[in-house]
Amino acid sequence: MKKKSVIIVGAGIAGLMAAHKLADKAEVSLLMKAGRLDSNSCMAQGGIAAAVGETDHPTLHARDTFVAGSGFNAFKRASELARQAPAMIKELDALGVPFEKAAGQYVLGHEGAHSKRRILHAYQDQTGLAVVETLWRTLSENVHVYENQYVLELIVKNQTIQGVRTVNHAFYGDCVVIATGGSGQLYENSSNEQRATGDGLMLAYRAGAVLKDLEFMQFHPTILKGKEPSLISEAVRGEGAYLVNRAGHRLMGKWAKGELEGRDVVAATLHKALQSGENVYLDARHLHDFPSRFPAIYRRLQRNGYDVCKDLIPIEPGAHFLCGGIETDRFGRTSVNGLYAIGEAACTGVHGANRLASNSLVEALVYGQAVAAALLADPQTKAGAVKPQPNKALIHGLPERSELQKMMSAYAGIERDAYRLQTVANWLSSFQQMPKKMVVHVDDLETGTMYELATLVVKAALLRTETRGTHRRSDYPSADEQWRKRSICFSVQNKAFVKTEEREYEPAQA
Repeated sequence: MKKKSVIIVGAGIAGLMAAHKLADKAEVSLLMKAGRLDSNSCMAQGGIAAAVGETDHPTLHARDTFVAGSGFNAFKRASELARQAPAMIKELDALGVPFEKAAGQYVLGHEGAHSKRRILHAYQDQTGLAVVETLWRTLSENVHVYENQYVLELIVKNQTIQGVRTVNHAFYGDCVVIATGGSGQLYENSSNEQRATGDGLMLAYRAGAVLKDLEFMQFHPTILKGKEPSLISEAVRGEGAYLVNRAGHRLMGKWAKGELEGRDVVAATLHKALQSGENVYLDARHLHDFPSRFPAIYRRLQRNGYDVCKDLIPIEPGAHFLCGGIETDRFGRTSVNGLYAIGEAACTGVHGANRLASNSLVEALVYGQAVAAALLADPQTKAGAVKPQPNKALIHGLPERSELQKMMSAYAGIERDAYRLQTVANWLSSFQQMPKKMVVHVDDLETGTMYELATLVVKAALLRTETRGTHRRSDYPSADEQWRKRSICFSVQNKAFVKTEEREYEPAQA
């Protein structure tokens, strides 16, 4: 029987794990927007969460995931993710990921909203890069790799995926896996790689897939402020660094977990201080092992003129992780036949309204494995003989990308209300009336996609009239139990619609 042909779009950890699992059982083409190490995965400093400690258990990991997610999680999927995490760590260890160990045991870090030390690190503060390099090093030569391939559209016939069309080529296959990452570049300040513009979400949406929970954008509290904004890992606070104002007063002092509250709480607290005219800082001067524990961060701070042993480090929150995305089942399947999604591009329901720290890499790995199993088990799709069309792309005349980022940050950022959201919604809709022009530059195509996605994000934020997790409405400051069971969804067929789902915490004995 002929092997299935699978096209994977995106070469971060999710896409690489799927390719790794499929390499010898399917014909795999791996497409990426830029180069092999140009992804959010390579920038992930923190680590991978897994209940591998002697006093830890997957049940505790799942409970922490649910609490951090404001009760909005698909709890059965969160439980399954936590259960599979330790086995995934063992598999990565066997592949050669150099996890930190002492006396033969994993060294475990602590991060926000975790009840246990359960964060594994490699390359000290470059865990994502360590995993990506290992997966590339062990990837089978059977995988066909294509760099610098910007995908313009998914080729669909009779509601079935046929392949993808890039700027220069058409690739045909039985299945397509979207693993393109998130959309942090919608905002002015972000931890994300500059190519994280949400392309995969809009490709799937235009092809008929459902987008879900787009209002839940997580902002990371500690982004270095200045000419070279970049992430300062939560692991730094896990080792004891403080968040302070210029006078040295701790900003998280009134919170039970202090600096290790959930990211939604910490980011909102810092945002409030900044809005009131305060400057906010990370104080790690008392962490004498900082240079050896966080060498990459230490070097970056030095390049920006900061001595972490002497200076307060100026910070601000920035867009970090999209908790929503392309709606999938527990195996990465979407509503379009032959189309799958994994990693940050997907909405599995695991993260709820606010992702638990260091759950992103483990989700990408576990679902990368799951989608490979599903692809091999699912019935063969029939790829029709579709003639590729000329490579033409039309977008509305749009202003600079930076203008969109400023508007989204000012009116649809950490704190929202109806007036601000409607202001940016009106601004975005004004461009729909402008005449379209043909474009050939990838930057313009990305910008057009960002405007489309931003319109949906703002619409979702307007519709959710409550505060929950990363979605904070000053005009609706409380959580609403009815909204806890509702997801705001978008499809080209139904536009915006609300779906009611069960989201119940099912406690079990650890």
